[in-house]
Amino acid sequence: MTFPTCRRAFAWGLTAALLVAAPGSAAPTDPERARMGVRYLVTHKASDGSFPGFSARASTADAVVAMVAARRAPGAIEDALDYLEANVGDATLGQKASLALAAVAGGRNPRSFGGIDLIEAIQDSQTPQGQYLDPYPDNAEPYTQALAMLALHAAGADVPANAAQWLSDAQCGDGGWQYDAPAEQDDDEHCYQGGGDFTRTDTNTTAYAVMALGVAPHVPLARDPFTYFQTARDPERGGWKYDYRRSPFGFRSYTDANSTSLVLQAFKARDKAAPSGGRGALRDLQYELCGAAAGAFAYTWTRTDGKWSRSPSRRNAELGGATSVGATIAAIPGVLRRSLPIRVFDVTQRAPARPECR
Repeated sequence: MTFPTCRRAFAWGLTAALLVAAPGSAAPTDPERARMGVRYLVTHKASDGSFPGFSARASTADAVVAMVAARRAPGAIEDALDYLEANVGDATLGQKASLALAAVAGGRNPRSFGGIDLIEAIQDSQTPQGQYLDPYPDNAEPYTQALAMLALHAAGADVPANAAQWLSDAQCGDGGWQYDAPAEQDDDEHCYQGGGDFTRTDTNTTAYAVMALGVAPHVPLARDPFTYFQTARDPERGGWKYDYRRSPFGFRSYTDANSTSLVLQAFKARDKAAPSGGRGALRDLQYELCGAAAGAFAYTWTRTDGKWSRSPSRRNAELGGATSVGATIAAIPGVLRRSLPIRVFDVTQRAPARPECR
């Protein structure tokens, strides 16, 4: 690292400490929040280069995209890409799309990634009807379709019109998309039949669909997905939640980092101004920018006896729980309002130093 870069890193660490220490000081900027988020991530990177999450492959691929978006931590980016190349073999179609997005963002070749041409694998999976169909029985159809289209565009490949048409036809009656199945004749307006359905329409899949259709040949939509985003917004915390209104799982959900970040990215992808308070709702999920949890985002909120608290707790975030790591990975592109795909950027600067609490 050059001396000017060291000086910048030191200056940012000092600035972050002052922001924490000085009452009434200026709030951190969104780029500063994102860079501190990267600080938290690199602290919890495994020795093999991966990041914890529901799927190590998917979370590590998303972490690469987040770190490139924040333009910090070149070493962690390379370690993560090495891990992904070594573990690409049995990836599902959706994971291959995520890996392709990470490869492009990180400056590697998605057509020769761990010995696999990820783009060809995506193209070869397309049916005559336009769907990118995963041979695995748990295929998440609209979600995978959107990721595949984004990956093709990121790699400079054409997104066929019939792929966009399939995704358009999969839209549900309320304007959103369901994670695991397209709209079907017996569905209600939220694409929910009960029983075997995993979810109703959800904000995450809808955001990916909006971004994917933005990079594809234009096809008409029967309904405005941004109207769906209005109805799916959390009126209490101001961001977005995963489940549509009445959760099929029987619990009350509030603003969460993943959903809020993705919706903000969808607004950016279509050059729309985010609703008032939306970005603030994502910022509010970030813990105080000091100590072991500096930079981390909570996943969501809990409310007990009328008092709000971030969930998981700050203590859990300090320990590097997968929930906080995953929420931070998801939040970084959203707080920066950078939509998918993230293009390659020559990342040269390290993540900022950890500021102590005072």
